[in-house]
Amino acid sequence: MKQLIKYFSLATLFALSLFVGPAIKAQSLDFAQLIAVDDIAPEERLAKKIELTTDALKKADGRVVDMRTKLEAIKFEDKTPELELRDKLIERTNGYSTFYNDKLAALTAVKSIEEIDLIIDEVIAYREGDYATGAKEILEFTLVYSYTPSVLTLADQRLENIMKDVVRLEGLELIEPNVFVSRTDEAKAILQKAHDLQTQAVTLLMENYTTSLLVTPEVTPLEITLTEVLPVLPLVTPRSLAEQSLAEVKKLYELYIETGNKVGETLGIN
Repeated sequence: MKQLIKYFSLATLFALSLFVGPAIKAQSLDFAQLIAVDDIAPEERLAKKIELTTDALKKADGRVVDMRTKLEAIKFEDKTPELELRDKLIERTNGYSTFYNDKLAALTAVKSIEEIDLIIDEVIAYREGDYATGAKEILEFTLVYSYTPSVLTLADQRLENIMKDVVRLEGLELIEPNVFVSRTDEAKAILQKAHDLQTQAVTLLMENYTTSLLVTPEVTPLEITLTEVLPVLPLVTPRSLAEQSLAEVKKLYELYIETGNKVGETLGIN
């Protein structure tokens, strides 16, 4: 019984954690704020801006290193499209690190406010362009292939253990046989839906990758017309499917909590 209560306590914590979204959510650095360093002498202002920009670039590269580490931890079979894509994303992070380290090196030669502002502008343009698009794809890949699968594995284990404890309580005649069968069946259905959404996310991600390797066909005037008149539908992406999968897991843990409360009522401990 203590084991069963422990699982529901963990379920509570997990369900609450899903309200704030995946732990890999992107964090931003506002380099534009570095331009506004005023109200001090020019020499001090230059030194301060160099210090702040150096710190911001190091933090930015630290996050790139974290992205690369997460990618490297995801394992695939040799000579598979998944491994090929992962390696390309790792190469992309290497490019990000090169850019940030080049700018760090450039800071050592800065002699004026104008020079450092130019570096800051270049960093802002880079982050809003190449980096923003690439980092989004890396985070999506990590969400689909690392974060969501680990959450589903934990949910599978939790359901298996809870069902064993319910069977044990039935064997001890502490609860009526099959009294919780509807809840466990509902939990199985929710978990299956979460797995199905994750499978769809993986399939769509690799389909998108395969399509990106092909030559983009020319768009005909008829296609343009259809695009203009057809209603805009919500965009389904690997990320949105993975997030829907996580939302189902959150529902599953909420059901665990409700079931735990019901078990407590049945045993007269609530």
